[in-house]
Amino acid sequence: MLETHRGGKIDRSVFARELAFVIETFGHGSLDDAKKVVQLYMVGANNLFLAVAYAERSTKYSSILWEMLVDHCKTIDTSEEKREGTMFGSLLEAAAHCGADLSSLVAKIPEGMAIEGLRPKLIAAVSDYRHKVKIHELEANILSEDQISILRELSHISRKGIRVESPSLQKQADMAGGRKSSYSPRRVMEMGRIKSRDRVTSASGNAVPSFSLSIR
Repeated sequence: MLETHRGGKIDRSVFARELAFVIETFGHGSLDDAKKVVQLYMVGANNLFLAVAYAERSTKYSSILWEMLVDHCKTIDTSEEKREGTMFGSLLEAAAHCGADLSSLVAKIPEGMAIEGLRPKLIAAVSDYRHKVKIHELEANILSEDQISILRELSHISRKGIRVESPSLQKQADMAGGRKSSYSPRRVMEMGRIKSRDRVTSASGNAVPSFSLSIR
C-alpha cells in the first residue's frame, strides 16, 4: 500500500520514512533492503541524519552503506562546488552526532573540495567524543561501586542467624497442647532443659526417677 501511494519512485517524499521503517522492521534483512532504506532516508525523506543513524545501526552492511552515503554527498551536484562541500560537511556533522569513525570519513574527502567551517566541526566532534568517553567512564565507576555495595550487603545477610525449630520439640509441644502451637525461643530452651534431665538426685543421695512438666 505504501509503495502504491509512492508511485514506485525512490526520490518521492510521500511515506518515505514509514516505508523505511516497515522495511527495516519487517523486511528480510538483506543487502537490497538495507540499500533501499538508506535511499529512502537520504533521497526520499531528504534526511541525512536518519540515513547515517541507520548505517551505524546496520552493522552487517555498515561499510557498504557508508560508501553509498559518501558517493551521494560527492556526486549530489558536481557543478556546484559550494553545494557539494555543504553536503559533505553535513555528513561529517551527522557522523559525529552518531559516534561514527571520523578519521576514515575525513580521508574520503575529495581533493580540492572546500568545506566551510571544517575545523570547528572537527573540534566540536572530538570534544563531543571525549565527553561521551568521560560519561562512560563515570558510569562504569558508579556500577563498580554499586556492585561492591551489593556484595557487602549479601555477605552481611549470609552471616545472619536463622531461627529453626527442632522437629522433636515441636512434636512434643503438639502432643502436649493437642494442637499446633508456636513457641518463643525462650520457651523452647526451657523445654530443652527439662528434657535433658534424665535423672535427678534426692537430698539423701539416692537416685529417683526423673519427671517433666508439661508447658501450656
